[in-house]
Amino acid sequence: MNADLRIPPLRPVAASGHPREPARRPRAPLPRVRARRDAADWVFIVLLFLLTIQFVQVGGAQLAQLFAVVALPLLLVQRRVTVSGWELWSYGLFLSVTLALTWFSGYSHIKAPEQIIKFSLVFPAFYLIGRYFGQRYLTRLLPYGYLVLWGFLLYQVCLQYLNVPVLYQQVDFMQGALHGSFKERNWLAATFFLASYLCFLQSPRRIPDILWFLSLGLAVTLLSESKTVLIPCGIVLLLQVRGYMVQKALLIATGAAFYVYEFSRELSGDLLQVKLQEERGLAFIESVKLLAHDWLGHGLGFVEYHFAHSAVDVRGLGEGTNAVFCSPLDLMLVAGPFGLFAWAVFFAGLGLGRRATLMMIPLAAWSLVNPMHESETSYLFLGVLVSFAMSASLSRRPGLAPVQEVMPSRRQSSIRGSFL
Repeated sequence: MNADLRIPPLRPVAASGHPREPARRPRAPLPRVRARRDAADWVFIVLLFLLTIQFVQVGGAQLAQLFAVVALPLLLVQRRVTVSGWELWSYGLFLSVTLALTWFSGYSHIKAPEQIIKFSLVFPAFYLIGRYFGQRYLTRLLPYGYLVLWGFLLYQVCLQYLNVPVLYQQVDFMQGALHGSFKERNWLAATFFLASYLCFLQSPRRIPDILWFLSLGLAVTLLSESKTVLIPCGIVLLLQVRGYMVQKALLIATGAAFYVYEFSRELSGDLLQVKLQEERGLAFIESVKLLAHDWLGHGLGFVEYHFAHSAVDVRGLGEGTNAVFCSPLDLMLVAGPFGLFAWAVFFAGLGLGRRATLMMIPLAAWSLVNPMHESETSYLFLGVLVSFAMSASLSRRPGLAPVQEVMPSRRQSSIRGSFL
């Protein structure tokens, strides 16, 4: 027989007598970050800026909403937006149940058409645009950095101090807190937190990066008097920073002490009783009663109608307010368990993977005490975070914080970005 016998090559033997493992090939270099700005970078900057102009409307719609509705079809035509089947199925289930309850539940509603447009068109548009930019900024620096955010915070202070017409309007219940061109101080705080959170994810996350991130959060807290912004900042510190256990413990303890010192007056005595008996505590009790009466949900626009005509007067709710303070609770009032399911998917990352959950937990926790589901800014940044977490290029890499692995480990990435 003329069998073709081939002797395998001999493996080198180490001094210990065991075969030596062949040398591993070096990993291919990660894609370099292009710092030069292009049209897409400017689109992202313009969209972020328009999101901050909340007092200017055209035909009842804010400028950012019109911009997003026009920009999304261009991205879809060019097939630059990718989403998973789980996201599409989850959203389709929630929307179909919500529309059915809004039209056929038999309850009265206020501004239901406006809410339907938001949940069926505006919010998905911002989420999909966020998915696109999240995929883009996996391998590019953000077109802004901490210095830009500090400058924009100063810009908001000047708007309010100078009482700039059109862009700024005084709001009575703000009590002198900074809200700038935003309708509420919490939206200002959320915008700065989310924008700085992306900068932090792109940084090496060393001590200087932590200080940049926390110092901006502290400044926003002091100026806007938003008591809840420190919660997501602390969660980011715990989940997105490896090591530095002593330093993290000290920072969290310092933040807790500052929180108690700065806001102890509002969290004790008569003011605390007002919040529990007339505001959030009462709103929670009344919402639970509504769910106990009909756990399937009541549709869009029901919350505003109910609290506007309810015999129980809840501070902060009624005509002009279309959501209670807690996002999952409000979504349950809208669509029952399907609303809670939608919150779990798009705010807590259910079914999107462990990385998505870890990145989205800060915003999910914040949504427990604020109606974050009513903000276009939330959906834009949620889309970015999901893209960061679900990138195919990072699917096989270990670690809780994959974004930094494709970004340069230089301080300029987190401080200046590519905008300066």
